[in-house]
Amino acid sequence: MSLRFGEHVRFITRARGVFDPSIYEEFDQRNLDRPRQGGVDSGPWADPGIYEGRPDYFSYKVADGKGGFVQANPLEWAGRDYLVYLPAAIVELTAGDLNLRLGNQQIAWGQSLFFQVFDMPNGLDLRRHSILDRALEEFSDKRVPMLSARLSYQLTDGILFDGYVGKFQPTVLGNPNTPYNIIPTQFTVQDQYVIGGYDEKVVGGFRLKGDYGQWGFQAAYFNRYNPLGVFRWTATGVDRQLDGRINSVGSLVNLLYSLKLPGCSEAAYDPLLCRRYADTGDALANAPFHAGDGGVYSADEWFHYAAEVRLDGVGGLNAAINEFPGAQDVYATPVDNVRQAAAELNTFFIAAGGSLRGHIAREYFQEDIFALGASYVLESDNDFLNQLIFNLEAQYTPERTFTNPTLSRNYIRQDEYMVSLVVDKWHRFFKEFPGTYIVFQALTKNRSDLVGRHLSGYGGKDLDELDPRATSGVTGKKGNANYVVLGFTQPWPNKLYELEFASLWDIDGGVFMQPGLRWNPGHGVTVEGFYNYIDGSLFGADRSKNLISTLDFAEEFTLRLTYQF
Repeated sequence: MSLRFGEHVRFITRARGVFDPSIYEEFDQRNLDRPRQGGVDSGPWADPGIYEGRPDYFSYKVADGKGGFVQANPLEWAGRDYLVYLPAAIVELTAGDLNLRLGNQQIAWGQSLFFQVFDMPNGLDLRRHSILDRALEEFSDKRVPMLSARLSYQLTDGILFDGYVGKFQPTVLGNPNTPYNIIPTQFTVQDQYVIGGYDEKVVGGFRLKGDYGQWGFQAAYFNRYNPLGVFRWTATGVDRQLDGRINSVGSLVNLLYSLKLPGCSEAAYDPLLCRRYADTGDALANAPFHAGDGGVYSADEWFHYAAEVRLDGVGGLNAAINEFPGAQDVYATPVDNVRQAAAELNTFFIAAGGSLRGHIAREYFQEDIFALGASYVLESDNDFLNQLIFNLEAQYTPERTFTNPTLSRNYIRQDEYMVSLVVDKWHRFFKEFPGTYIVFQALTKNRSDLVGRHLSGYGGKDLDELDPRATSGVTGKKGNANYVVLGFTQPWPNKLYELEFASLWDIDGGVFMQPGLRWNPGHGVTVEGFYNYIDGSLFGADRSKNLISTLDFAEEFTLRLTYQF
């Protein structure tokens, strides 16, 4: 809806609603036959409605620090099977060359598919379909809107100033047990968005964009909190003892723990003789794991999921022990290699009575981003080369904060750069058909992959593929992460049909391809379908060395019916 009040004021609003009938065979921990370890316990800092029942497809609730949970996104109403929000609710003021927009809005900068070099103002909403929606839409319905003020001013005929300041909103990740959850369900996320005061943080940025003949230039600066956030081990807050009803190992550990001396001074503390807490439940409440259903059940599972999400299975265990007195107090000791890690993990899974659930905290860090871009429109006597548009975009972030593959609280802080080349044009191959839109892109990043995971976490394997003597569960990725995109759109005469194709290639051996077809029969009706093909081990490539293998569980077809009236 757009309402105009006089010559200079306009109100713009757009609402979007999603409903999922959830007609699936879903996991529901409440229906488990005789929960072995007391069921799933989300703890005091994660919403039990998300972790302890049926899957919640749309809620994004975080702890408020007062014992309750609140929706993190303003102007959003969400539940287990529905989502209603306002991508735009803006008052627009215009005066000559000046345009000011105040309200809830999305800001789209940059020229890239899949890649985000200049597209920094908003986080992404990954709840519904991760990054696997129609690629040529360029995240148009995925940018998380934020309450902000955006000012655009045409300084000269060829130079535009565009800037914004707004309320920080994080990227929204899929909830546990939903089709596109990124964090493995065996782990509970304690989101610090409100507790850490990030909901009160202000972000901002600006860009200058100019044209000079066939050349175009742009420069941008962003001061923001990285919306993806970073993750680390954190105390569970769940006071639940090792279960001695299921096997004698848990009973033995509980007994031995109770016999240790309480109240030893730090100077005299010996984890074999002294205890810091009342019982094993109290100790595990101060460790990053607690006994409970739905966690990790074996060392094989531990190393498999660590490899899938690009974490270090050995270093992660050591960080969980070294940085938490509660873990040390229940006889956990650092390990030297894969064999020792597997033995210790399986011992504790047995002592827990089945599984241990891990808890991780999500935090956000401020960063300064500098970006430069240049474009050039080629003029040539060659018909194909003529009007070819080249866009070069580069970004540099000093001391960016990354999740440590060990999930240590000692985050990785390194300078990162990324460079993207985009080449596109409309070209008419056949006289009978309209022009074809063609786009080619390439991106290189020196520290992290396309979704922000540090490259040192690459190279993990399943337990039976690892060298038992290896001191780490990962080898890291040598060199940069490199990606190539190819896409096109070919309309039929009268645009009755449109053929589309988009692909994302990780040159280390993974490919995502999306062919699609759109039918426009008229009368406001559009029918379109697209298919996602994903191969994370192209030509036998190492799955652990490319981004795409993380997504190759999804092989799917999407059908859309649109009616405009």
